[in-house]
Amino acid sequence: MNMSEISPQKMRIPVNISIEDVGILEGELLRFYAPLTVRDLLKIMPLEGFAARWDYAVYIQINLKRGAEKIIDKINSGDILYWPPGPYILIAFREATPPSQIVRIGRVEKNFEELEKVRPGSRIRITFK
Repeated sequence: MNMSEISPQKMRIPVNISIEDVGILEGELLRFYAPLTVRDLLKIMPLEGFAARWDYAVYIQINLKRGAEKIIDKINSGDILYWPPGPYILIAFREATPPSQIVRIGRVEKNFEELEKVRPGSRIRITFK
């Protein structure tokens, strides 16, 4: 699947998250969480980078500069997030209170606990399913 095959009206966009030495997680980007942010991310897919870890998430740096849209105050396990100051894409493996402005853009419904196995520097690639 590529960007031209994604209808602008499609609210849920299935993605695969390939993580070196861990495997593939299935998730989805959800337009209703942050429609403008998701739209802009879809234009630069696939998203790829080297993993870093934070207390509650793994993250990769991306090439998207935009403001925070629909800021949240609680992170849930399995959330896919955009952090504008990085800019980074984060995938949470446990609940947390964000330290600054962060935007929920999607979900990983199962096996997100596998993210705790990710080592810094592992390659992560997010692609259309």
